[in-house]
Amino acid sequence: MGCLDTIISMNMVIRDAVPQDAAALAALAEAAMRATYAPIAQAAVYEAMIAQTCTRDAFEAVLTRGAADERAALLVAMKDGTLDGYLDFGSDQNGFLELRRLYTAAARTGRGVGAALVEALERRLPVGTVYRAVVHARNERGLAFWIRHGFVVEGQVDAQAHFTEHRGLDFDFAQPAERETSLMIRRTVASTAQNALLGRA
Repeated sequence: MGCLDTIISMNMVIRDAVPQDAAALAALAEAAMRATYAPIAQAAVYEAMIAQTCTRDAFEAVLTRGAADERAALLVAMKDGTLDGYLDFGSDQNGFLELRRLYTAAARTGRGVGAALVEALERRLPVGTVYRAVVHARNERGLAFWIRHGFVVEGQVDAQAHFTEHRGLDFDFAQPAERETSLMIRRTVASTAQNALLGRA
């Protein structure tokens, strides 16, 4: 996707990630994933995801793959030179567009970073574009965010099965005791004017 460098609010900039961001992205991703999933998910599952997706090498690989996918985006929200949040978006092996990850630094949760990242993404997408995301069924705060920003629930999915099929993750070694039920949610990109109505959260 094209270059983005948009000032969202005073001292806050959303831009494309670059390889130099990989270490900071890995640190934020690991901390956010532990904070989000430790209270609601099996350790075997989220530790497997952290090991495979929350490393410097993993983010460098995301950037490499994104360079070959014109619909992909790895966006970072920066404030005073510090990473406040990020968004990872792209198509899977079957061509489905998915917002794969949206996380903010713990100190910045609830301050509009996530909404600003979604709005920045949708400014790149044609009106009418349909994309999906997956949210853990017990992640009440996360689901409330998505619903508030125009996503609708399509149904349930087995998180491990989905991430294995569509993101290439391996859970065989993790041996979770039970399925992690998640919800498939979907959003259709509206006009810029309608997007401006997104609440900050």
